[in-house]
Amino acid sequence: PARYLRHGAQPEEEPAIKDTPMLHPFWAAGFSFARGHFAYRVPYDCCLPFVFMGEEISIGIRAWTHGYDLYAVESSVLFHEYAKMSSRRRKVHMFWEQKRSAADTGHESLKRLTAIIKMAPDVSDYDHTDENKYGLGRVRDVELFYKLFLIDTIHRTSTQLCKFVKTGVMHRAFTPYIQTQLSQGIDYSQLHDFDTAKAIKDELDSHWRPQARHAIKRALEMNQIGWLRNAIDVANRAELKSSDPELLQEAQN
Repeated sequence: PARYLRHGAQPEEEPAIKDTPMLHPFWAAGFSFARGHFAYRVPYDCCLPFVFMGEEISIGIRAWTHGYDLYAVESSVLFHEYAKMSSRRRKVHMFWEQKRSAADTGHESLKRLTAIIKMAPDVSDYDHTDENKYGLGRVRDVELFYKLFLIDTIHRTSTQLCKFVKTGVMHRAFTPYIQTQLSQGIDYSQLHDFDTAKAIKDELDSHWRPQARHAIKRALEMNQIGWLRNAIDVANRAELKSSDPELLQEAQN
């Protein structure tokens, strides 16, 4: 069955890369701008009715295979107020209010979406309408995207990439391969052997885990419950459980 990948939102933080946009693997519909040929080459799929969550990964992967590189601005210039409890929002009708009558339609749309980007290799019985127009590009192989960004389409698993992306590790590792003389994007053919999992582990070992250990030890010494809660949060994000389980257990007790 179809199953799409949904990426979350990142809280506002001090940017790791200064004075230039930061390279990212994913595309966000809420804030996107590019030259007009982007919309021409990577148009919204005409045949995905009742898809709300999912079009971002479709556009992003298709764009990447067409040779586009995706960047995030250094700081936010606009935002969307979700305000789930807002009385203003509750008055706005959403299309998924009709989901009972459109459940089958939405399911068929997701089958098409995931099959076209090869995220659901076991799906073949989907709507093939204008697939060439709304399909993958020929500049980059989609399988390389899944390899570099640790997405297993067979077992349907993915790896959290924040420690690779928002730290600037991806940006620093990949941007040296920008084809400046050709006025083109990154030459990903030079990155077939790049080990993203190792890059994440190196980032954890060199920065995140030492900070987490220090935070926990300091909180324990000071016997401050509030500090300890914050330190445990840092430790969880640093995946300290796999490297220092005893220290994390001491903090949790």
